[in-house]
Amino acid sequence: MSDSPSSEAPRSVALGEQQIPEGPALYVVATPIGNLEDITLRALRILAQVDTILSEDTRKTGILLKHYGLRTRQKSYRVHQEEQDLATAMGFLREGRRLAFCSDAGTPGISDPVSRLVRTIRAELPEVLIVPIPGPSALAAVRSICGWQAHPAVFGGFLSPKPGRRRKFLKARSELEAPGSGSEDLIVLYESVHRIAGLLEDIRLVFPDRPILIGRELTKIHEEIVILEPETVDQDWERALEGLTRKGEFTVIIGPRRASF
Repeated sequence: MSDSPSSEAPRSVALGEQQIPEGPALYVVATPIGNLEDITLRALRILAQVDTILSEDTRKTGILLKHYGLRTRQKSYRVHQEEQDLATAMGFLREGRRLAFCSDAGTPGISDPVSRLVRTIRAELPEVLIVPIPGPSALAAVRSICGWQAHPAVFGGFLSPKPGRRRKFLKARSELEAPGSGSEDLIVLYESVHRIAGLLEDIRLVFPDRPILIGRELTKIHEEIVILEPETVDQDWERALEGLTRKGEFTVIIGPRRASF
């Protein structure tokens, strides 16, 4: 999920005097999913003090750094060239560098890269400090405003783009959570603009008696929250979705049945 650019001039930030330790370390830093004001003071301090920032997209992280007047060196960490960039990151750590990792937006390691780097560090350089710097996450944001307290929640992330495999996942969850089973979880999914219609159609067919919450462009200027109640199944589906703009990025929650609210 991408950051939204700001036209404001860079500002200086009071980062405090606390310094991060010397020696190799990896700081996994959560960054805004849209609104640049959602960055934490701790995250800004870490980004200002590390030697290098590993960025999934240096342009998007660069928008954030420029906005807050930070000039820390960036190095791209690309999923499609992970072997090469993983080796480079491990080389930096062996040199004693302090690294921060930023995904496009949100918390790395949820639906974005960093997991393999963390595993490799633990296997090959167990003395290296690995520190989470928590913050924005579309998963946490949409859970906070859904109004449903069902526990636990299942996070499916981005399902397969293949309709058959996507429906197979949903049907498997439905079989586990049949009425009277004693198990009914919230199901949280991410989806792109190109596949959101297909995903919602599959959810409607597999879970006709459960509400659906759709969060679009969370924290951004054009943020939208739409809730489709189970009764919508008996209405014209396209008319029910008229209020949902088919642009941007989506976070979807399949809610509980009314009896389990």
